[in-house]
Amino acid sequence: MQCPVCKNHEQNAMDLRSGAFNEDLKECPTCGTTWSVNHGMMAIVKDPLADSFLEALSSDNICFAAA
Repeated sequence: MQCPVCKNHEQNAMDLRSGAFNEDLKECPTCGTTWSVNHGMMAIVKDPLADSFLEALSSDNICFAAA
């Protein structure tokens, strides 16, 4: 899977777990974007380039994820 902002294929994975809560986050080491994929949809959690031309394409920070 590639970063939704800079399209880099490298990523760091973080598993967050607390009780019934379980979330797998990905972080791009190049631009610092953090995102999550759930049910085929990608949600941007942190977009450090929000004020540049490299920001996520969707205004509501949800993009389709590649399968």
